[in-house]
Amino acid sequence: MAAAIRSTAMQSKAMQSRGRWIPWLFVAGFLVVIGVNATLIMFATDTFSGLVVQHPYQKGQEFDRTKARLAEQAAMGWQVTLNREEKADGTIVLQLAFRDADGKPLDNLAIAAELQRPVENLAALELGFRPDGAGRYRAELLPPKHGQWDLHYTASIGERQYEGAERLFVR
Repeated sequence: MAAAIRSTAMQSKAMQSRGRWIPWLFVAGFLVVIGVNATLIMFATDTFSGLVVQHPYQKGQEFDRTKARLAEQAAMGWQVTLNREEKADGTIVLQLAFRDADGKPLDNLAIAAELQRPVENLAALELGFRPDGAGRYRAELLPPKHGQWDLHYTASIGERQYEGAERLFVR
């Protein structure tokens, strides 16, 4: 009987020593979860905020005005084509051709235009389009960098105004 008691005591002691690490397993699991959460919080606060434009609320409010302006522009029926030519020295010749709803050339337009880099925060390049006859307007430029550029232009005559944008790739 003494051997049986000793055997039972040894078994219970062996089970206690084997089971002592189980609570530490839970502690280690929670430490892993806390570590992963801390890492994700750090990445969430130190990386891209998601803000694409300054003053997004005001930009959202401008949507209705922009939508109305685009509807007026579509009702005018103006047709615009952009032609470009690259010279050997790297100079680019841009030509905008404007026609009204009946297909007649639109002369005497005042055109304001600029070229912007969509992938960099460079200052916009102002372009001076000059009349080239028969509703065509021409500008020459030597872009400082190769790659993508966005041409934004506004053509107006009297109260009527047409806004457009084109993406260009400069080699």
